[in-house]
Amino acid sequence: MKKLLALLFIASLIACSGEKDQQEVGEEKEGNAKNTSFLPDATGESGEIVIIINKRKYDGALGEAIKEVFRETVPGLTRPEPMFTIRVIEPFEFNRIFRVARNLVYVTSFEGSSAADKWLQGTFSETSRERIFNNPDLFMQTSEDQYSKGQKILQLFGKDDASLIKNLKENKGLVQNFFNIAEKQRLARTIQMSTASKGILRKVNDRLGINIKIPAGYELSMLEDDFMWVRALPAVGPSKNLFVYSKPYTSQDEFKYENIIKLRNEAGKKYIYGDPENKESYMITETEYMDPVFRNINFNDQYTVEMKGAWKTNNFSVGGTFVSYTFVDEGTERLYYIEGFVIHPSEDHRELIREMESLLTTFRVS
Repeated sequence: MKKLLALLFIASLIACSGEKDQQEVGEEKEGNAKNTSFLPDATGESGEIVIIINKRKYDGALGEAIKEVFRETVPGLTRPEPMFTIRVIEPFEFNRIFRVARNLVYVTSFEGSSAADKWLQGTFSETSRERIFNNPDLFMQTSEDQYSKGQKILQLFGKDDASLIKNLKENKGLVQNFFNIAEKQRLARTIQMSTASKGILRKVNDRLGINIKIPAGYELSMLEDDFMWVRALPAVGPSKNLFVYSKPYTSQDEFKYENIIKLRNEAGKKYIYGDPENKESYMITETEYMDPVFRNINFNDQYTVEMKGAWKTNNFSVGGTFVSYTFVDEGTERLYYIEGFVIHPSEDHRELIREMESLLTTFRVS
C-alpha cells in the first residue's frame, strides 16, 4: 500500500505540472471573467476542431507536426480513427460561422511575413511576444468563450517554425489532453438523468455503496453484491453499457496489466453474456488480434490504470470496444474495476468511447 500511495503522489505531481504548463503564458487574469450571457452557444460536433493557420505552412513541416498531434490514431479502438476531426482554414476564411466553433486553435510562427502570418502574429501583445522570444519553452496558451459560450481556444506559437515543431513533438499529450478533457467535461454536463435512472442509482447505491451518473434511457441489467451492469439498448443505434466490479484489495500485483485483463475476464465470465441462455456467450477480452492499451492516470486523486481495447463474446457472436479504470478505494480497501463498453458494428467508436469515459469520471464511492 505504501508503494501505491507513492505512485498516487507522483501521478498528482504530474497532473499539477500539466495544469501549470497550460496556464503559463495566458494573459487572462483572475477576476477579469467575461460576461458571456450575450454570446451565442458554441457549435459543432464533439471532437471537432477548427485550426487557423497559414495553409502554406500547413502543407509543410509545421503542418505535419500539427497532424501528428490532432490526427493521431486513438489507441485501443477496433479500427483506426483520428483523435479529432479537424477543419483547417486561413485567417481570411475565419468568418462568423467558424468563430463560434466549440474548439479553436491558432497556430503562429513569428518568422512568417505573409498576410496570414501577420494576422496571426497580431493576436499577441508586445509583452507576450517578448516572453515568447525570451523563453523557447513557451509554446501554448489557453482561453475560453472568446466568441461563444462553452468555447475552448488554444494558441500554439513559437519564434520560428522549428521551435514550435520541437515543442509540439515533445508535448503532444499536453495539447491533446486540453481538448480531450474539454470534450469529456462537455459531455458530463449534457448527459441527463431521468426519474427512472435516478431510481436505478438508488438501488445501486443501497447495494454497492457507490454513485455513478446513469443517463436517461439506461436500464438495470444486473445487480449483485459485487457487481452492477446498466445499459441502453435502442431499437436503432449503438448499445451503451456501464458495469462496476469490485473485490477486496489484496496486493499491488493486482495492478499488473495481465492481472487487470484477468480481472476483467473474471467479471465477464461470471456476469456478462451475449445470450443469457447460452453459457458459452460470456464476455472476454480480445488479445489474439489486438492487445489492450494501458495508461497510468490520476483518477479522483487515486493511482489508476486505464485500459482500452476490444472485447468479444466467447462464441464470437458479438463484440465492440471498451474503456476501463482500475483503482483502490482506501476507505473500504476494495479494488474497483469500472468499465464502459459499446456495441456498434461497422461504425465509428471514438465519440462513444469518449462518452463512456465521461460517465466513468462521475464514479464515486459513497
